Amino acid sequence: MNLQHLRYLVAFSEHRTLTDAAGNLGISQPAISRALHELEQELGCVLFRRAGRRLEFTSAGHDVLGAARRALAAIDDINRVSDVHATTPILRIATVGAMAAGMSPILERFLRKEPETHVQIQHLGGDEEMLDMLRRRDVDVAYGCVAKTLRGLTFTPSRPLGIVLTSPIGTDLPTTVTFKSLDNLPMICPSPTEERRRLLDEPCERAGATLNCVIESGDPTTFLSGIRAGIGSSMMWDVNAEQATGIEVRQFDPPREIAVGFIHHAKPAARVRSLLDVSRQLERERARPA
Repeated sequence: MNLQHLRYLVAFSEHRTLTDAAGNLGISQPAISRALHELEQELGCVLFRRAGRRLEFTSAGHDVLGAARRALAAIDDINRVSDVHATTPILRIATVGAMAAGMSPILERFLRKEPETHVQIQHLGGDEEMLDMLRRRDVDVAYGCVAKTLRGLTFTPSRPLGIVLTSPIGTDLPTTVTFKSLDNLPMICPSPTEERRRLLDEPCERAGATLNCVIESGDPTTFLSGIRAGIGSSMMWDVNAEQATGIEVRQFDPPREIAVGFIHHAKPAARVRSLLDVSRQLERERARPA
């Protein structure tokens, strides 16, 4: 038994169907079913009974649910107390791939405001893993894009990330490009299972462009080294492209960008609130007329 089992049990009690609970947690329905069955097996008692097409708590299930809520509340209280008394305050941030560069202006100002805080950034392979860590409170906040409604979590937007085309020096393309320009162009692409691959596949399909992926990789370092080696072009976040040398950078026409920001619990810890305040302040400054 672990904290994840207890959180799944409480989520089911709050949503009353496995499908809704799974949607709130950002996992599949079979995954929560399996976890609740494991909990029953380990505890050695029947937690649910079937009433028609619905699952209901048994008397034992209600007792275990109450204990689970108390246990999770105690864990949250321990985290709050440790935050207050930590000799070195830590802010744990989860993000995906090379997206973290978009946080740099926010973190720079945050660390000037709270210089005693140590920031830990965890780079994960996908959005689902990132959100699962946040829901388990293995991290304090996440930074990424939101492709669907986040049940049980809150999204605070920051500066959008622009998407640009990066190519080897001497690539024969106009100054600005469309997705039709990518037709049969040698490309270094994210793995097909990654969310950022969708940002490439869907507009190419709409433009009628044939995507020519000569390399597929989930490792962000592959992209820049492959471009410099002349293997192919790739889409890149504008903040990363601005820092790169030895490549050509082209804007899309019309410009492409994606909404990003911080994903957090409705009642975040004090350091997360401080980070969000900094992010909002920077957004207000960016929105002011020049």
